[in-house]
Amino acid sequence: MKIKYTLTVLGLSCLALFAQAKTLPSQVTVKTELASPVVLVDEAQPNYLKVSLIGDPIKNQTRVPINLALVIDRSGSMSGDRIEKARQAAIMAINMLNQDDMVSVIAYDSDAKVVIPATKVVNKTQLITIINQKIQANGMTALFAGLSKGINQVDKYLDKSKVNRIILLSDGQANVGPTSVNELAELAKIAASKGIAVTTIGLGDDYNEKLMASIASYSDGNHAFVEKSADLEAVFVNEFKDVMSVVAQEVTVTITLHDGVTPIRLLGRDGNIDNNTVTVKMNQLYANQEKYVLLEIVSDEEASEQQKTIADVTVNYEDLVNQQAINYEDYIILTYTDQEDDVKQNIVEAVLAESEIQKVTLENEKALQLYNQGNITEAKELIIENANKLKVLTSSFASPEASNRALEQAEKNQIMADSIDEDSSDVYMKKATEFQFDSRQSTIKQK
Repeated sequence: MKIKYTLTVLGLSCLALFAQAKTLPSQVTVKTELASPVVLVDEAQPNYLKVSLIGDPIKNQTRVPINLALVIDRSGSMSGDRIEKARQAAIMAINMLNQDDMVSVIAYDSDAKVVIPATKVVNKTQLITIINQKIQANGMTALFAGLSKGINQVDKYLDKSKVNRIILLSDGQANVGPTSVNELAELAKIAASKGIAVTTIGLGDDYNEKLMASIASYSDGNHAFVEKSADLEAVFVNEFKDVMSVVAQEVTVTITLHDGVTPIRLLGRDGNIDNNTVTVKMNQLYANQEKYVLLEIVSDEEASEQQKTIADVTVNYEDLVNQQAINYEDYIILTYTDQEDDVKQNIVEAVLAESEIQKVTLENEKALQLYNQGNITEAKELIIENANKLKVLTSSFASPEASNRALEQAEKNQIMADSIDEDSSDVYMKKATEFQFDSRQSTIKQK
């Protein structure tokens, strides 16, 4: 594979055969791999092309400034401990920010109001006083209006050199203004087009988990289910760990397949397949975390040469830490052989593991459909079957990395199956939605 990185002032290239990872004076390592870089001649089999983006550790203590909107549900159902914990979480957020950051706070009930317009975090005491005064429970749930105003506030000081983020909290069903999943998803797409990620936090067992997960998915934010309000602050802490470790944003991965290679489907992250060109966008990348694009492909059975280039890969992103635009270029080589042992010896188990994890995630969706149709026993059996597939795969891997990944996912699947008998249907669907969301995000925390 040929690798070329282009910075605003720097370009370089190097050669490799099957997979290549290169770290520049940038905060991101890009790696491209095929699950089977060597295949048998005259035998068309599915293959998996994985493009990984790994956020490297931030070496100094200076983090990227944040442009944040807190959008908080203050409807009547939030009364009591929930609204108190929401205020505490918002105050904690204020205290974690500094004078280089921007913050706004939007509260929504039967309408949405900007209680703190976008401002620098200078006078924390004043901001906290406003939160304590204005975040009081009453009315219905105008979620669309709240998110719209959150986008508007972040947009006022939108800056490619900052982390542009919204944290949306709700405990109930949207029931004022536009309320459908499609309408809220369109709003999330608008946020994404501006480079704003929306993290959604569902509190309790009465919110619309599909709607909240869709908002987060379309804007490339996070999604969390908080069953007990006492756990809300801990979720905010985890979210801020991500927000404060963003190293790159406005990421575009483009895979151009050569003649004779057919794209079958993207596994995990959504994207666009237009003939032989595949495009996937990501809003933000975090330090100490890998996000990947996984494409299932099929190449021609016949090969006129031992090796051939099957795809070009381009990755563009904004490096926030070093304040530079990065362009990465690579090409993918496939090798043909008539020796089956050569194929087996060159399998990249880490890629194969992720392909199986994503296929199990799709099968889990079928199980959740069965669950929603009342076929509880069948749903549980399918989830357990999926867990067992990964356990069998684990035992076949020589790579500890691949084995651990498959085992981790198998154990989560087993927990997902056990929860069917332990939780109410409302709680179960929220736990399962969170689990499925995390799996589809194609994210691996670095140890």
